[in-house]
Formats: sequence, structure tokens, C-alpha cells
Amino acid sequence: MCLYAADWLDDEVVYDSHIITLRDNEKLLEERKHQKPLSYQAAQDRTERFKAWKETYLLDYATQGLFEADIPAYEIGKKNFNINDLKHISSKDTQGKHHAFATILRKYNVSGRENAFDKLINLFLCKVVDETNNAEDLKFYWKGVAYDSPFDLQDRLQVLYKEGMKQFLGEKITYIGNKEIDEAFWAYLGDEDATKNKIKEYFKELKFFTNNDFAFIEVHNEALFYQNAAVLRDIVRLFQDTRIKGETRNQFLGDMFEIFLDQGIKQSEGQFFTPMPITRFIIACLPLEKVILDNQHPPKCLDYACGAGHFLNELATQMQPYVDQHQKGDIGDFYREIEGIEKEYRLSKVAKVSAFMYGQDNIKITYADALSKAANTPKSSYSVLVANPPYSVKGFLETLSEEEREGYLLTNTVQNTANNNSIETFFIERAKQLLAGDGVAGIIVPSSILSNADSTYIATREILLKYFDIISMCEFGSGTFGKTGTNTVTLFLRRKAAQPQPADHYRNRVNQWFTKPADTNEQQRQGIFQDEHFIQKYCRHIGVELNDYKTILMGETEGEANKELMQVEMFTEYRKAFDNLTSTVQRKKQKSYKDMGEHDQAIEMRKKLMAYIQGIEKEKLYYFVLATINPNKVVIVKSPSDTKEAKNFLGYEWSNAKGNEGIKLMTDAAGKHLTPLYDEDNPRNSDKINHYIERAFLGESLDNIPDHLQVFITPARLVDMLDFTRTDFNKQLSLSPKKAVEVDTKWELIKLDDICEIKKGSSVIPVVSHNI
Repeated sequence: MCLYAADWLDDEVVYDSHIITLRDNEKLLEERKHQKPLSYQAAQDRTERFKAWKETYLLDYATQGLFEADIPAYEIGKKNFNINDLKHISSKDTQGKHHAFATILRKYNVSGRENAFDKLINLFLCKVVDETNNAEDLKFYWKGVAYDSPFDLQDRLQVLYKEGMKQFLGEKITYIGNKEIDEAFWAYLGDEDATKNKIKEYFKELKFFTNNDFAFIEVHNEALFYQNAAVLRDIVRLFQDTRIKGETRNQFLGDMFEIFLDQGIKQSEGQFFTPMPITRFIIACLPLEKVILDNQHPPKCLDYACGAGHFLNELATQMQPYVDQHQKGDIGDFYREIEGIEKEYRLSKVAKVSAFMYGQDNIKITYADALSKAANTPKSSYSVLVANPPYSVKGFLETLSEEEREGYLLTNTVQNTANNNSIETFFIERAKQLLAGDGVAGIIVPSSILSNADSTYIATREILLKYFDIISMCEFGSGTFGKTGTNTVTLFLRRKAAQPQPADHYRNRVNQWFTKPADTNEQQRQGIFQDEHFIQKYCRHIGVELNDYKTILMGETEGEANKELMQVEMFTEYRKAFDNLTSTVQRKKQKSYKDMGEHDQAIEMRKKLMAYIQGIEKEKLYYFVLATINPNKVVIVKSPSDTKEAKNFLGYEWSNAKGNEGIKLMTDAAGKHLTPLYDEDNPRNSDKINHYIERAFLGESLDNIPDHLQVFITPARLVDMLDFTRTDFNKQLSLSPKKAVEVDTKWELIKLDDICEIKKGSSVIPVVSHNI
């Protein structure tokens, strides 16, 4: 019995059909004979035939076998299917497939949305393998009760899944299929013990080493197997006629997958997917055209915490026009050099399926911890790195071997590996290790990485200043990531290329400035003061005279800065800080110190003070030099704090309305995304923010920023983002650069904490009287 409906779609006649066969499946009846199923043959009338269809054949129907080109006239039914039987998904199917999937889950009372999505991803992987390996005889098909059984369907799916995990993710899955059982009998025919032992070995593997990768409901008996088989059959039938693989990107297929992804993955443990608009913006900021032109071969690109693969898909999409424009070769060769690494097992599968959904089959996905050697990522090899790595994962260092931990300089700053949760800092150092010279990066990290005073975070900022050109920093507010309120900053970086590293050269230079050789003549002294213009710039920056500042260099005047320098505000603060040091206070209490004369005490304290000042100033001068050689002003981008303005800035908002959850883009009448961040049709649009970040990467001028963008963009010198006036110089990077303010007054300027005790969250309490 056939039910069909036809319509016009894109000037072609298309039809949908439900074909119900009244032919018995003898194999299925035999498998369920202990249940005494009703067959069509035994049915006496239409009521019993309907009962057989409902109870024995579970309301089964086929979707093909009526009007296809390979079906002869007056014949109905189709047993074998090939790639030509599949259809590309259309815009009307994008939401429809998701609603149909949800309907199936409700129909069979399947709870556990995440589990259902995991099983769906396994099925998508099977579908990909089937289209890749079995184009002439597809296995991902429910062929109808006349030709198929639930056991055969699941066996075919398990084989496809096993092949897919091995072929695309390098993972071995244990599954013993009917073919292996048959081969065991034939291989050991005539040897009863050998046959028995081989079968026992197989059943041991099945019992202990396998799991049902398609269990939408928990299966532990025959009845539950058939219940799950009904769910599995309906979901297979939902997608069996849809073509997933293609030569080009299918936007509707990608959109459909995004709907499933948004509804199917719970984001937790520092792991939040980057919204697609932010992904597009970050990729659009990178100088991809220059990277492609500068590399003789397709450049190696990496996302070392790829999650669902958003960055990889977008990177491949935005690279393609430049590859085509400059005729650099087959786009597939470029996709092969794009690699994603993901530590979570299911997300690695999601990322690989996503690549197929977007027609980017050659993207490589590695299931591993990117911080470990298992990731097999060659150092100094990648031209592009984009990522939204996890953050605040407690005890992550415990998952690395001691040898692997020793490969990170940041490990030296960690006191307790079990309690440390600063995983984002180690991903920054990993970027330093993996990027090639002049390689570019866009990395999302918590904003706290710029200011946290913990030693690990300070060391991370030192890595940024020493080994990267800092191109841009973009701060996004708490509404950017719907499921977390964390403020983030996107670091746009370029790995310094020079060998030896400028950081090493200028460290040696600064050490020379602060070291007095045993014997120095005037000529040698002049050699030591090469690059003196950096000292001059530093003195101007902190507001001291060069000659005064030189008194603390090279140990001049026997370890004592001159009077004029010590009267400068910053240096008077040094004296106060030194006097309050625990070591200073304790030294003054020691008997050996008290027994000294006042003159000797003064000399000792002056020398200790000088050593204290020199230690801090050496560090400040060194990082001032590194900040000075940053090739361009840093493009600081800040999201508005007002909620409505922030939504307009991002061009989207998050909805929690039932049935309409997720991200909702703001679009114009033509459906184009409205945001000042980027133009999805024109990456070089000078009215968008990404254009100016790309210009900074290219070393171009940042003049003529439109008025409507100046509220978001602030070009700033890197030296102005660092505070060189504090005694506790911890390399904090401020996104609100300080501008020197001169106060013209006849009154003496006094620091507030000199006359008051300042308590957090309290009023200011005067502790001394002072004439104001």
C-alpha cells in the first residue's frame, strides 16, 4: 500500500511517500517466534492485517521504491540504495529535521537530551562513513520489514561506527559482527575446541569491552532492545535519504547541525562554545590573505581546544575565497592543513561530523589533550592559531606526566599541582611553543588574565610581552557567552620571528646597564650604553631626568641614587615600601645591626635600598623596552557596558524561551547580520571593527577610524597599557591606558593613603590631622 504526495521544488517535481509492504519478513518472525507474532499470512481480515503491521512490524514503512528511476514500472519496493538516492537538505528542512527528531524522542518517551544527541552524533558519523565507503550499496538505511531486521540494522551501524572511529579519529572500537562469527566457524571447522575458544574470546570482548553506541534508551533485556530498535529505526529513517557529504559547503546542512548542537550539548567545566558571530569576527580579523600569499605551501592552522569545531569550519570558509582568488591550488589541500585537537571524546566526534556537514572533509581532528605529547603537535610549525581554550579547570596538571609538566616554564610558578586551575595560562605558553615565527593567533581568555596578581598569571603576561607582538585586545562583556557571565578578552597576537629572540637580546642589554664591570674605560662605558635611547624614552615616560636616573645604573656613586632622583614621587614610594619590608623590619631588630654605629647602619640600609630599587627598575626598564618595540599601537576594543548597547554591539542576544532557545541574531530586512564587528559579505569593510585589527596585523596606519567606531576602538601604545609607577610591578595590562594629567595648583599634592586608612567597602577614616 502506497501513500504519496508530490509538489514543485526549485522547478522540479519532488515527492514524499510512505510505502507499507504486506510481505512477511520470515527472518524477523523467526527471531521473535517465542512471542508468537501475528504475520500478514496468518491475518484473516483487514483488522488483523493492521494489528500485524502495528504490533509485529511496528507501523513500519519505506520512503523509497515507487517512482525512482531505477524502479521498473508496476514494481514496488527497493532493497539496495546508492548515493544517487540521497537528496541535499533544503532550507525548509533545517528546522524540520530538528522538530522531527524531538517528536521521535517524545513519541517513545526518551529522556536525556544529551545522551540522545550523543547517539545522534554516532549515527551522523555512520552516515558519513557510509557515503564515503559504500556509495554503490548504502548500509545506513532501514530497508523496510520485507528486507531488514533490527538486529541486521544495528549490526550494519556498529560496523560503520567502528570504521568511522578508526578512519577519521584514529580510535579502535571493539565490535564483533556477524561476519567475524561466521569466519570463526569456517576458519576452525573440524576443530571443536578451537571454535569454542574463539567464540568464547569474542563473547568476552562483547561482554566486557563494548557498549551500545546507539542506545537512546537503556537496554538490558530483549523487550528494551526492541523498544530502542523502534527509536533507532525512526531516526535512521529521518536522515537516510539526506546527503551529508558534498563537494561544496551546504549552508542549510550546517545550520541544521548548529540547531542540534545548541540543544544537545551542556556546556560546563570552563568549556563554552564560541558563538558563531564571535567566531566569524575573530577569523575576519586575521590577515588570512597575507598568510596564504606568504606561504609557499598551504599554511598549517590549529585550534588546540576545538570543541564542536566552529573555529575550524569558519577558518576554512574564510580561507577559500583567497585561495580561489590567487589560484593557490586545490582547496582540499588547504583543509588538510587545518587541525583541531579536542580532549573530550564526544566533542571530537562532533567536530569531525561538523567538518563533513560543512563540506570540509579533510579537516583533521585529533582526540587528545593539547597540552600533552599525545597531541603530536610539532613545535614552531603553525601559521595560524585560533582557540577558545578552557579555563578554571582544577587539577588539570595532574593529568599530565611529570615530563610533560616540565616542558612548561609556568610549572615553576605552581606550588600545588592538584589545586591549580589556571589552565588558560598554560594554553598561552602552548601557543608560544607551537606558533611559527610571524604566525598569528586569536585566543579567547578570561579578562582576569590581564590583571591577576598570582605568580602564574604574572609569568603568563611576561610570556606575552617577551615572545609576541600584541596586535589587539578585544574585551567582550558578560552577555557574550550565553551560559557564562565571565568577561573575556580576545588576544590577537603575532609570534616574534627574530632569532635570537629580541627578549634575550634586550635582557642582556639591560643587565649590562645595571652591572659595573671591574675595569671600565670611557670607550667601554659607551659600548655598554648602546641603545641608550630606550633609557631616554623610559625617563621621559616616568618623568625623571636621564642623568639623575643614570646614578642607579652600573652601581654608580657606590650604590646610592642622587638626591634629585630620590625626591621624585615614585622613588619616595620605593623608600616607604623598602622600610615596610619584612626583611628590613627584622634586620633592624637584630642585635648585630643594633651594635653597629649609626653611620654604618645608614650605609648598610642605603646599599640594601639601592639593591631593592635596582631590582625593580631593572625589571621595569626591561619590559618597557619590550613594550616599546611592539611594532604598532594596540587596537583596544571594548564592548559597551549598557545591556542594550552591548546587544547592538554584538548583533545578537540569548533567548531562554521554551522552543526558541539559543542565540538570536539581529538582522536587517534582507536577513543580513547587523553588527559593527564585521561584514559577513565584505571582510574589508572600513565601517567594521575587524578591518582595523587586520590593518594592525599588516602594519598599516590606524588613521581615519569612523566616528561611529571610535566609541569602541582605542589605539594605544603598549607602554601606556603598563603601569611603571607602582612599586609592585606585576605587568598588569590595562585596557584603559593612562594619560598623564598635570594638576596646576599652589597646594602640595599628597597621596590619600598617606593621611587615611582606606578599607574596602568602608568609609575613608582619617588617621592623622592635616591642613587641606
